[in-house]
Amino acid sequence: MYANEPVLIPDVPGKISFKKKKGSEYVQYETDRKYNPDRKYNLPDRKIIGIRIPAIPEMMLPNENYRKYFSEGEEKMSNSQKETAAQYAADKKQFTILRDLFDQLYYEFQMQSRRKPDETLNPYKAMKINSILEPLRKMMAGEEYASYLDLVDITQEEGEEKSISGKTYSDVALMLTQYKGAMKRFFHDEF
Repeated sequence: MYANEPVLIPDVPGKISFKKKKGSEYVQYETDRKYNPDRKYNLPDRKIIGIRIPAIPEMMLPNENYRKYFSEGEEKMSNSQKETAAQYAADKKQFTILRDLFDQLYYEFQMQSRRKPDETLNPYKAMKINSILEPLRKMMAGEEYASYLDLVDITQEEGEEKSISGKTYSDVALMLTQYKGAMKRFFHDEF
């Protein structure tokens, strides 16, 4: 189990290595070397101590092995690194919450777009959709694909009720599919 609070990757020359697997980069710590008489060289015994954070390459999310071999990782962090780590943890928590809400919304609109693809959306549903999409869009604002992410247009003229500019369930399903792809890429790049 990996912690949500990042720590610095230990600075132990010759003992830290990295291994990429399934899109993640694992941080390994060499705990021992065992001589292999058949091959006539030492084989390293390595333990995974964390996962490197792509957006902050000098930090990782530690696991229980890290706590076993290192205890001073947090103390060595500068104030700016501590702030970066805290911001990372807060962003990841917010993104996880929004992703869970989004997944439910995505499922609902995929079902509705199959049942009633040409039925227009009502203003309440549009506001609910935007309440999830707006913070996601703000989080991904710095990415090149963010300019392709739209919100559901809600218009209101004076004295009139709020209305939607002709968005159907299938239109919204398409928008949500774009968000889903962007969120997957964002999570892979940032967390």
